[in-house]
Amino acid sequence: MTDVWLGIETTSDIGGVALVRQGRILSEIQLPERTRHSELLLPAIEELLSLAGTVPGDIHGIAVSSGPGSYTGLRIGIASAEGLASGWNTGLKGVSTLRVLAASIDTHSPVLACIRARKHEVFAAVYSTSTSGSSELLMPSVYDVSSLDGICEIFPELIAVGNGRSELSSPDLDWASEEHDAPRSSTVAVLGAELAASDGFDRALRPVYLRGFMEKARNALS
Repeated sequence: MTDVWLGIETTSDIGGVALVRQGRILSEIQLPERTRHSELLLPAIEELLSLAGTVPGDIHGIAVSSGPGSYTGLRIGIASAEGLASGWNTGLKGVSTLRVLAASIDTHSPVLACIRARKHEVFAAVYSTSTSGSSELLMPSVYDVSSLDGICEIFPELIAVGNGRSELSSPDLDWASEEHDAPRSSTVAVLGAELAASDGFDRALRPVYLRGFMEKARNALS
């Protein structure tokens, strides 16, 4: 078995690991407790390989959610991915968690991917479509939710996705199903493979926090 990608997602409350081959999910396991990601991640990967009848030598690349999201979760996921990539002598690719959310739905319309940050704030970006190579219409950053109230007027047919729905109250937003609120590890793996095919593996990974210490949220439409 070749061209298999391992996807790792630890940025949200519901994490997971998945094996994907040419866009098809071979196996996927959820990690339901964020406080135990460090404890459950590696045993879950071992179980994942067993379920798919795969060995480390079959893994072509490892994709990991690089943020934004839980600070601790980001560090756990990236450190584990780097350790496995080194031990297995395989490639590594970081994938924006906002891009993962956007790719969880299938649309040619603009997509607002948003993750709950602090109260009245979201990590967000707008992409031209849900595909991995789509352009950024609104740069990934942390935004004050009030500044997103008129975003539908700027991006007609906009579809929103992510757990940021708990902070955004605009009645004009068209939301994807709540089943897409959390990023999936299988989508991480698919995107990692697509992005690596276009621009290669990453030499090193850094968590994408999108906010410096004491940094204030942006106004999206100013």
